[in-house]
Amino acid sequence: MCLRGYMEITQLADYPYEAQKVASWYYNEWACHAPNVSEAMVLENVTEHASNRNDIPLSIIVRENNQLVGVAELKYRENKNYPEYVHWIGGVFVELNNRGRGISNLLVSEVQSKAVSLGIDKLYLQCENHNVSLYKTYGFHELHQASDDELSAMIMLWEAHT
Repeated sequence: MCLRGYMEITQLADYPYEAQKVASWYYNEWACHAPNVSEAMVLENVTEHASNRNDIPLSIIVRENNQLVGVAELKYRENKNYPEYVHWIGGVFVELNNRGRGISNLLVSEVQSKAVSLGIDKLYLQCENHNVSLYKTYGFHELHQASDDELSAMIMLWEAHT
């Protein structure tokens, strides 16, 4: 557990009851646009992450005043079209009322640190094109555009300095 000012940066495993809120965020932000995906399916996936501390997939969360304000995940092979890209950061989400306060920076930095502590030196992510400049500030660089019938995204890479 890490405290930065009055924000607590920890893992979903420390607050597994927050899985419902995370699933609701993920469903409303992304999964509701996918065919045949229910909020219950998203909750099942998030709940899997809620028990992991040092095994992937896992979730990092930020809490402020005992309230969940953001989440990010460290996971395997997020995009099935790129199986050679093994470790991913995904699901970076900050509650709407808390955006613009540096919370995503805390989340991404903590996921990068966790990855390094687990011996991972490369992290991939996929993001909408309007978020590319944001992730560049975290040390990611663009690899290529990826698209399928539903989504167009930029694939980016971060490499730990070893």
